[in-house]
Amino acid sequence: MTDSYATVLELEARVSDTFEVPADAARLIARASELIDMATMGRAQAAWDLDPEDADLKTALSDATCDQVEFWLEVGEEHDIAGIRGSLQGGRVQIQKMPGVLGQRALRTLLRAGLYWAGAGVT
Repeated sequence: MTDSYATVLELEARVSDTFEVPADAARLIARASELIDMATMGRAQAAWDLDPEDADLKTALSDATCDQVEFWLEVGEEHDIAGIRGSLQGGRVQIQKMPGVLGQRALRTLLRAGLYWAGAGVT
């Protein structure tokens, strides 16, 4: 896998109006890139390798990676590291309010780029 799909400068440009970019931004970008590759079942890396000069693809992967880091800045990276944890209420574990692993903006960016869904096309 490529080291990362985005740079710290791209992250700053994407999220600086909402969040301060942390000192460990390069680490977060590398982890988000790993998650993007996993979420696309390797299609992100395969597309990157197939046409490394595809500017639209590079932009989509950079945006999705930055969107994932933004998601972690908002909800915390902890649930991705420790696993989903629910709260105990009335003898039941409530997990529906917990955030998913992949942020919604990152998901939408991957869907628009055709990297997330691998279903059959309709002609």
